[in-house]
Amino acid sequence: MPSAARRLGLRRRLLFAAIPLLALLFLGEVLIRLFRAPLHFGSFRELRLDLMARNYPAQRDPMLGYSPRPGFSSRDNHWGTQVTIDADGMRTNGRPSPPGERFVATVGDSFTFGDQVDDDATWPAQLEALLGKPVKNGGVFGYSLAQAVLRAEAMLERFPVDTLIVSFIPDDLTRCEYEKRYTPVPWFDVAGDEIVLRNVPVPLESERDASKRWKDFLGHSALVDAVLANTCRQWWFENEKQVRVESLRGRGGEIGQKLIDRIDAKCRAKGIRLLLLLQDKKPDEASLALLRHAEARGVRTLDLASAFDALATKGPGEHDGWFDGHMTRAGNRWVAERVAAALSESR
Repeated sequence: MPSAARRLGLRRRLLFAAIPLLALLFLGEVLIRLFRAPLHFGSFRELRLDLMARNYPAQRDPMLGYSPRPGFSSRDNHWGTQVTIDADGMRTNGRPSPPGERFVATVGDSFTFGDQVDDDATWPAQLEALLGKPVKNGGVFGYSLAQAVLRAEAMLERFPVDTLIVSFIPDDLTRCEYEKRYTPVPWFDVAGDEIVLRNVPVPLESERDASKRWKDFLGHSALVDAVLANTCRQWWFENEKQVRVESLRGRGGEIGQKLIDRIDAKCRAKGIRLLLLLQDKKPDEASLALLRHAEARGVRTLDLASAFDALATKGPGEHDGWFDGHMTRAGNRWVAERVAAALSESR
């Protein structure tokens, strides 16, 4: 009997110890859900892996992997800003376009699309106001330079363009080495002196490896997802979010140079001016090499990454308010002014 009593006492102590622990775990689960996505009842791990599940205004695209969703207009998006996508899949500039028969076309990644700012605060929108001629914003969040060039080619076929601005950040060259970034994407293989387009049409997201399903199940807990994403990031989701083509490892800069050769040839054939624009807080050697390569071909370039780095090196100033993850309205204004000046000088 004493032995049974001891067992009962132990069970009670364990139960009383478990109650506050379970209460803390429940509180943690509720708080993290409220902070991240209070109305999401699926896998929080999936939100880290699938662009379409993360409240981006995107749709599948057989050539580009994904593209902005035509007809979208809302603040209910990943950034909580006013984002409007027109019927052509281009981000609008927040005001009626000025008259003009030919366009300035811009392509690039989230810096061109204008992550985190309203429609009228992107640099293409502010460039349009400065130039007084229509500017089409073909930037897309998360794009590699390969995707940006493919989108530029499509825009040159669809619209009467007289100037093309290809913007990139240093990481866009590394992105050229991937076959998946949140979703499957197109990529270029290197074959001798040429590049060959692969993974097109881009396949729909294949069903995840069965061995990962238990991770998806655990990912339904916001608390578990938060803990594992901050302690075992690579194992928990990073290796599945970005999948590199191993034969391209370290060759993003080389691919970037061949991509610029490709789009430059198309622009010359159509009599279109080309400007290659480098953005971000500072450059790296691969991005500077790409600018030098473009200049050697006679392509106009604008290095705003080095320009910003030089300003930051001098110490505090107006430029302190130009970045907040991506560029702010003021930062985009600075970009637009310098792009407008560069276009004026090249006439």
